[in-house]
Amino acid sequence: MRAESRHGRTFNRSTHSIDMKKTTFYSLVFSCSLFFTGLFFSVSIADLSASPRSAAKQLTIIGTGDLQGRLDPVREFVPGMASRKTAVTGGISRIATLIKQIRQETQNPVIVLSSGDDLMGRYFHQFKGKAIFTLMEMAGYDILGLGNHDFDGGPGVLAEALESVSMIALCSDLQVEGTVMEKSCSPYLIRNYQGIRIGFFSLMTRNFPVITSTGKIKLSIDRKNTARKMVSLLRKKGARIIIAVTHTGNREDHKLAGETTGIDIIFGGHSHDYTATVEQTGDTLIVNGGEKGMALVRLDVNLDSSGHIIPDSAKYTLLPVSASIAPEKRVADTLKHYRDQLPKAAIIGNTLKNWDLTKTALRTGESPVADLVTDTIRTRFNADIVLFNSGAFRGNTSYPAGPVTDTMIAEIDEFENDIILLTIKGKHLLQILETSAGKLGTGGFLQVSGIRLSISPASPANADSSRIKSIKTVDPDGSLHPLDPERDYLLATNDFLALHGGDGYGQFRQYGHDIRNTYSTMGSIMIDRFLREQTVSPAKPDGRITILRSKSQFNLHHDS
Repeated sequence: MRAESRHGRTFNRSTHSIDMKKTTFYSLVFSCSLFFTGLFFSVSIADLSASPRSAAKQLTIIGTGDLQGRLDPVREFVPGMASRKTAVTGGISRIATLIKQIRQETQNPVIVLSSGDDLMGRYFHQFKGKAIFTLMEMAGYDILGLGNHDFDGGPGVLAEALESVSMIALCSDLQVEGTVMEKSCSPYLIRNYQGIRIGFFSLMTRNFPVITSTGKIKLSIDRKNTARKMVSLLRKKGARIIIAVTHTGNREDHKLAGETTGIDIIFGGHSHDYTATVEQTGDTLIVNGGEKGMALVRLDVNLDSSGHIIPDSAKYTLLPVSASIAPEKRVADTLKHYRDQLPKAAIIGNTLKNWDLTKTALRTGESPVADLVTDTIRTRFNADIVLFNSGAFRGNTSYPAGPVTDTMIAEIDEFENDIILLTIKGKHLLQILETSAGKLGTGGFLQVSGIRLSISPASPANADSSRIKSIKTVDPDGSLHPLDPERDYLLATNDFLALHGGDGYGQFRQYGHDIRNTYSTMGSIMIDRFLREQTVSPAKPDGRITILRSKSQFNLHHDS
């Protein structure tokens, strides 16, 4: 039995059939085999079923989420280890070995998924997604649920990368008709695995329009309605099992399962979670793909004679991609081919001004570079105000005008803190800024966007006095307004401050509400801007922070 892909290529198939809207794709099937020599570490097993012999069939779902272009192994905290030890982990060639071993050990269907955010990092900047998708396909991935960062280069770059492979990309809640993505992704997929028809659909983070270079692509904001329509359509087309590949975060996955009946499995991403066990809301099983390819998530379920999942039969295993796993040779050789073409630093744009990121420039008043970065974040998330601790900006050097590289941005955003959005009243913002005034000269001093203030560090901070001598909010058009104590302002900051109370800022968690993680970083936002605009430069200070005494009157604290 032969079928033609959208590229005009042909592939033999015997056990899989595909039913898609508008376009048809086929998975690449490996012909070579490799004995597995690594270590499996099972974190948690939820297996309440009878013996697998009582089931007619078994289905295995494996995959990753938020790979972030990490094709090479990295030193990270090992998921599933209570000790929080770091180790060299991940790597697409080792992931390939695990996938092949799992496929060799069973005659039952094995489906390999990605829940998105794969196109990031140096391989993306240099090869525009083609290297990452090519290696994922070689490793054995079948189906992609797109994430917001997959659009960082714009829809055209993503579409071209998808055209270079035969993996299937889902875009159920994205309106792609009439765009460059129209023929590059599908709203749903049905595959026949050994007589069992399995349906797939996808969902994107609701922040997609504000954190992504979407072009003309729109997000269907009624997620619940989209999911229900997909479930109904897939059931009508004969799907016995329905799998949602989501990029919405673990909390939203549980919400989706609670308000939508008929979804059997959610394979999620966006929140970078590795769940300790298979989770369940209603009849829906929920797992998450984690991040950076540090572990492979495996879910096995038993099927009855009609092809439905047997209740309480789920078995969940977390397989760390450890250094003891032998790389798959063909994938490793191809990765080396791409790696050898990487420059020491990939140029992502240009700047006409130097970037002074010394501690003196950042911690003693207004910083032109911090102005540029916080303004970029404010614009991207349509926030009223942005507050970032000066210590979040790393490098402690002055970068000259000229080409800007990905390694320069990585040095500046060394901590890779997630950007957090929250709502907070003006009176509590004032408390935060009072704390900041007392941290002048340290990494806890806040750089700002959306406000203009003057600070008197010598003034005591008590009920009768304030270090903040004047403060105004600044609209995008530049108009000034008094800070309203009772108004709710949309604030963007980082997780170090908002979630962990770093530098002594407990007010964010104490007074903030509607706190949500964008899972974007300062570095990723700036790289995206350079890729779009090419030339990005800091301007002269605009007076948003005024210090009411000379800098020589206080000492710079050389903390971290």
